[in-house]
Amino acid sequence: ADLDSEVRLDRNSIAIVPPSQRSKGGVVPLRGSDCGGAEGAVDAARTDSQNTIPCYERSDPGYRAMDGPRHGNCQFPTQRSQFLLESPSTDVQAMTEHECAPFFVSLPSLSDGQLQHLRSVGLLPPIPPSVSRPDGKAAKLLGLSGDDDDDIDDVDDSEPTIELLDDDDGIDGTQDYQQNNADDYSDGKDFDPYAIRLVRDAHIKYLLHAMCVKMPRGFVSLDASHPWMIYWTLHSLDLLGHFDDGYPSKKNSSDVKNQNKDPLSDVEVLQKANLLERIVSTLRHCWTDVELAFGQAEVDSDLRLKNLASGEAGVGLTPARIKVKGGGFGGGPQQMPHCATTYAAVLALSIVTGIGLSRSESHPFYEPGKMAYGLLNRKRLQMYAFFLSLREVVGDRTSFRMQHDGEIDVRSIYCILAPCHLLGLLDDGRDCEHYNNPLRDLSISRHIADCQTFEGGFGAEPFNEAHGGYTFCALAALRILGTVSLVDIDTLQSWLARRQMGFEGGFCGRTNKLVDGCYSFWQGGAVAVLDSYLGDEMKSSEISYDEQMLQRYILLCAQDVNGGLRDKPSKPKDFYHSCYNLSGLSVAQHAVKPWPLDALGASGDDLNELFGDRSNNILGRTDGVLNIRIERVQEMRKRFK
Repeated sequence: ADLDSEVRLDRNSIAIVPPSQRSKGGVVPLRGSDCGGAEGAVDAARTDSQNTIPCYERSDPGYRAMDGPRHGNCQFPTQRSQFLLESPSTDVQAMTEHECAPFFVSLPSLSDGQLQHLRSVGLLPPIPPSVSRPDGKAAKLLGLSGDDDDDIDDVDDSEPTIELLDDDDGIDGTQDYQQNNADDYSDGKDFDPYAIRLVRDAHIKYLLHAMCVKMPRGFVSLDASHPWMIYWTLHSLDLLGHFDDGYPSKKNSSDVKNQNKDPLSDVEVLQKANLLERIVSTLRHCWTDVELAFGQAEVDSDLRLKNLASGEAGVGLTPARIKVKGGGFGGGPQQMPHCATTYAAVLALSIVTGIGLSRSESHPFYEPGKMAYGLLNRKRLQMYAFFLSLREVVGDRTSFRMQHDGEIDVRSIYCILAPCHLLGLLDDGRDCEHYNNPLRDLSISRHIADCQTFEGGFGAEPFNEAHGGYTFCALAALRILGTVSLVDIDTLQSWLARRQMGFEGGFCGRTNKLVDGCYSFWQGGAVAVLDSYLGDEMKSSEISYDEQMLQRYILLCAQDVNGGLRDKPSKPKDFYHSCYNLSGLSVAQHAVKPWPLDALGASGDDLNELFGDRSNNILGRTDGVLNIRIERVQEMRKRFK
């Protein structure tokens, strides 16, 4: 096609630069909504101008504020960050903003060829048959002119088949978007030709490739992260609705072939069931038993420990110490148990349990769900003993190690409490009149509160720098324990609010750091957890950050059109960032609810303002505290109540 503008497309990014900007080094930003971090930019951007295309010059000190385009009722800020003092930190921030700005291009200003290219890779919706078609050059570029007019209604509305990516991981994974999604707007209502899309099929293929194909040799460095890779990819697939098929279950028949279902679809369902079974098998091989020792008095007062006790003293132990059988999940087969990998394994098995046991017994997913539930049910008490063996008590403060002889930080507390909540291990389970669950002891909450810094966020340990990941772990742990009131909520709110970047729209992890897609969940999820706590009294479902701006960053800057999500446009995609970008997108899309959420409400009333294509972009609702879909949490809590 005779394009009017330069299109830069590679494996990691797509950028469109109009001719007027090529020689200037500037870029054209688009659509977003203002966030709370840059009051000056917000005030400058709130105007009534429509479709204004601002131009930035790098020689312009501080990048002058310009009137920006609107999206719905939201105005997007167009002012780059301004600094009182230049430093290496401000230089890299300016470079990051310059890197993201081409992705905010004004779509109506693009040529027909460029728009068709964006449709071909799935970032824009296909033009439905009912929408009036353009004439002339635009019609030729879109393939809608001449003899082709009769073919426009011949849209293949069959379900897309899932095929594994080839080794070259090419762009072919997005080519089926037009034919499979053209009927989303078959009546032509509310069709927005510029609505940015989540390239769901490409992401699913990327994630399935990780699950089903042998990894390259470079992944040997992640040999101790098998449960993590399973959780990242499985949770991402679950949010994308990969297992939400319409398979008709019949309680009177277990024969898939006898049901009124397309044979190819049956094969796909069975392939998914086989994948779930292999996940359970892999995680079962990551389990490791360990021999623990507890005091006689503690064992006598704890029914769970008493059930695990062997009744004899351990080798080299005094008679007052009793052997107890414990265990946890390691990073791979025959590896020592670790809090983090146990957390990831339990969440992955909980997802499989929720997917399977929510179906009837005739459904192919039921058997792997039963396997996952059985594994968790058999090992839950051993995990309880393992978690207790990691305690470090100093005065009236209790912390936990990540593993035996490992480091101490707030991650361990969250990685212990989250699985225990799912497995019903935080219930008191009294065996004597004055027994209290040691995992709910107030001394744990006191230690977490000590990790809050003067800025408001939480560090790994007392007196450490505030960090987004540790802040989420600390706040989610306090939410599980019901002790959020122990910390300074006002300074925490303030610190979280300042982490959303004023120009990019995503979150950074620490003060004076760059935007990173994974903090869409670590910081955005922390805001949601805090808002749900405050909303219990205020009866509010609003979230305290600009959710449209975050969605814009994820959909425009964090997506790789070949599948997978990333830190920022200059970074490669990976499983970790795919998981937490999608988790953050889910949190931003769904209204804040009380926690724990007992039942799902009407989905139409539970959505925030959405950015992009509403018919395509909505993900499953993730639990803001546990980060698996709420339906999976509810199924687990019902089973282990």
